[in-house]
Amino acid sequence: MKRSLFITLLLAPLAALCATTPAHAATIEARSSPKGTYSPYLTKTLKEFDGFKPQTVRLSQYGGRTDQKEKATGFFYAKELAGRWWLVDPEGCRFLSVGINSVADGVAGTSATSTAANSNWVERTAAMLHEAGINTLGCWSDGAAFRRAGHPMPYCLRWNFMSSYRNQRKHRYPGTGTAEAIYPFDPEFETFCDQHAKALEATKDDPWLFGHFSDNELPFHESGIVARYLSFPDHDPCHLAAAQFMANRKGGKPKKQDDRAFLELVVSEYYRKVQAAIKKYDPNHLFIGSRFHGLALASPALFQGAGKYADVISVNYYHRWTPENDRINGWSKLAGKPILISEWYAMAGDAGVPNNTGAGWIVRAQADRAQFYQHFTLSLLGNPGCVGWHWFKYCDSDKNNPGVVNRSGEPYRPLLQAMQEVNRQVYALADFLRKQD
Repeated sequence: MKRSLFITLLLAPLAALCATTPAHAATIEARSSPKGTYSPYLTKTLKEFDGFKPQTVRLSQYGGRTDQKEKATGFFYAKELAGRWWLVDPEGCRFLSVGINSVADGVAGTSATSTAANSNWVERTAAMLHEAGINTLGCWSDGAAFRRAGHPMPYCLRWNFMSSYRNQRKHRYPGTGTAEAIYPFDPEFETFCDQHAKALEATKDDPWLFGHFSDNELPFHESGIVARYLSFPDHDPCHLAAAQFMANRKGGKPKKQDDRAFLELVVSEYYRKVQAAIKKYDPNHLFIGSRFHGLALASPALFQGAGKYADVISVNYYHRWTPENDRINGWSKLAGKPILISEWYAMAGDAGVPNNTGAGWIVRAQADRAQFYQHFTLSLLGNPGCVGWHWFKYCDSDKNNPGVVNRSGEPYRPLLQAMQEVNRQVYALADFLRKQD
């Protein structure tokens, strides 16, 4: 792959990392929301990993490690091996997904006016991502543009099954949107999924397709879920499903255990119908879930319901400075499937944008974002249930600073440097951390 001069200057050689003298973990000031206050957080970066020596691991064209191979199917799949979950790339190489969301042209002051302009953006961006050790184009990315320009990368697709169905439903059921809910009990939903999934046939034979997200951040809240569904009009399928559920449990006022069991039923119904449609039209690729988030993550029912049907469980993971590895591994065990951290990020106060929106951490400077990236990912690499992470996102908005580039397309050098140092060593680090257990 060609590498432009600015990319060569952007990222220092990994060898420079080895010359860094180990030190105690840094303390970084951060706040978890725009209205929060700064507090100190211990932050451990790669230079504190005593005994780790960077290694060269030969990679497949997809980014998998060629020194550890499984059965090659021509597509990505997930497999648990000796107590650790792995992804396997189309060539059979063990793979960890290291991605960035929303990698697309036209959002960084570089809107393409011609095919040549778009190709030039892909050339520069592919070089930057390659140097930073990124091997996956996450949700909302333009994988087709990379393919057309001759720089294919594993990419994800998102299909909005439930959000698209909701737009149709409101014309039939007037209770739509009156409470936080999804509608998998509707007799029309299964037929809708089948029709909606026909579009998946277009990419079913593409080895570069990593997997399918079915939706994003659906309202799977356990607390009071039975009451919410009962609040729908009497003829609405939501009300009917909840009423039948409670009748089967001998009625009465819903208790916590009723809410938990009903949430599992809601999640299972949604995942079952969506999975059947996805696999009917694309039996080759991973179903990587609906990007769980928020308070719903506290419920085991979420993972028990989805694990029956998804290949990988995707989680948008916020408000944690250090990953709760026991919790993440617990999610994997509940589901019987691996966990992909499909969103997370930090934004800095020196970016020239207000940072008044978004769920990511707020730190003071770009160097702090860089250290946070290493702190967070190094913890995930030691988790046997986690198969990767996708940073949110490629480019800043005019309101906040989640990007690896700003609105003019200029890269944040400290962050990309920190990404390179960890990302290009993910397999060696995974081995190292496993030996430390």
